[in-house]
Amino acid sequence: MLKLVGYGVLGVTVLLMFFRGARWGLFGLVWYDHLRLNDQLESDDGVGQLLYWEHIPFSLVLTALVLGALVLLAQRYRFTMDRFHWAVLVFFLTALSSSLFAPCFGPAAGRVDDYFKCILQYYVICAFIRDERELRQLFWAEASVMIPVALYFCYTKFVRGGHLWEGATGDRNEMSMAMVMATPLLIILGFTAKTRLTRTLSWGAIVPMALTVLFDGSRGGMLGLGAVLSYLLFRLRNKRWLIVVALCFLPVGGYFVPPEVVARFTSIGTAAQTDPSAMGRVHAWAVAREILRNRPLTGMGVGNFLVDFKYYARAVGNDPEDVHVAHSSFYQIMGDQGYPGLFAWFYLVAMLWLVASWVELRAARMDHGTWTETRYFLVAVKSAWIGYVLCGAFLSQDLNDYFFHLLAITSRYAVFMDRREDVVRGARARAEIAARKAAYDKRMRELAAQGIIVPA
Repeated sequence: MLKLVGYGVLGVTVLLMFFRGARWGLFGLVWYDHLRLNDQLESDDGVGQLLYWEHIPFSLVLTALVLGALVLLAQRYRFTMDRFHWAVLVFFLTALSSSLFAPCFGPAAGRVDDYFKCILQYYVICAFIRDERELRQLFWAEASVMIPVALYFCYTKFVRGGHLWEGATGDRNEMSMAMVMATPLLIILGFTAKTRLTRTLSWGAIVPMALTVLFDGSRGGMLGLGAVLSYLLFRLRNKRWLIVVALCFLPVGGYFVPPEVVARFTSIGTAAQTDPSAMGRVHAWAVAREILRNRPLTGMGVGNFLVDFKYYARAVGNDPEDVHVAHSSFYQIMGDQGYPGLFAWFYLVAMLWLVASWVELRAARMDHGTWTETRYFLVAVKSAWIGYVLCGAFLSQDLNDYFFHLLAITSRYAVFMDRREDVVRGARARAEIAARKAAYDKRMRELAAQGIIVPA
């Protein structure tokens, strides 16, 4: 039955690509990748299975189908070079090269496959998203994909009151991070919505997502959501009414927040000394540094961080039985790929913020400081970046789908801004030529009137 449902959805995707346009396959691929449709997880009821369709090999089938449909059905596509393309390729090559020196190639091969799918989506977005209207549609796909996850979490938490569901991968931290990165996209989609109904639905969907971050117990998610909302409040115009609403509802919300949530949040400052999970992360970071010292060029290899964990734990004086993943994107790449991967990842992270900021400044200059849709969405990209960096400091999310999609979106905005500036420069050049010609004709008429020259 589950296979029938899964392949039925696949058939719907094909129909949408044929009748609504090839890019609908790209949007379906984004949904698939964020929802992790092929993850094999235990599910307590049929609803969870319908959300994630266990044991169905969608990954390669859907990826190949979307890529083939985009190439064959799209009327035109263009792959433009920019500063991100080569860095993304280098990042993939560092993962691939580290896997060749990994102690266990099996886990490394699975991880390399994940890297390949992420960079493939990056290149597909860059090649087939042609204008800002299609970018807006992509924003809807990126933001709305977390809504069913948040609704199902709230259903298990508040309606059933049973086992707390922790997302498709069984990791509440990963689920919380995805919510944090999707929230600013929904907020900006609400700000730029053309109808009141769309705005209401967009902002209404933020409620279950915020509740998910608050009640799933992820301290990194709580910090990330606070930072993202603070940045949006700092950047957006017409923010006074937002402050008033926040001041009115925060005391009420704080009164109804359960004590365990308050205790979880207030333990952030002392977790490194008292919480076993946080202490395990600190020990794992020491292991990552030791791996880097011994294998600086390749690390342990992607997917192999835990293979010789006990050996390196003894080397740094930690308990070898206290085995943890790095729980930090920085330290995960440090242990997995060594210096080459670390430098490539740092470059991508830094350039995402810098390029988005530069494009936003260019947009503000061209539009004379007006808050256009382009500026709003670039602020959303930078807000999601804050969520990725802050949550990624405590989660091993170096291979995050949203991050690669944000890179592609920023790359497209840079290309679109170059085109706009070329059009403006061309218009200015034509206007200058026309003005010079008009001045020349005027001068010739004056000289002809004075008898200095004879008109032809």
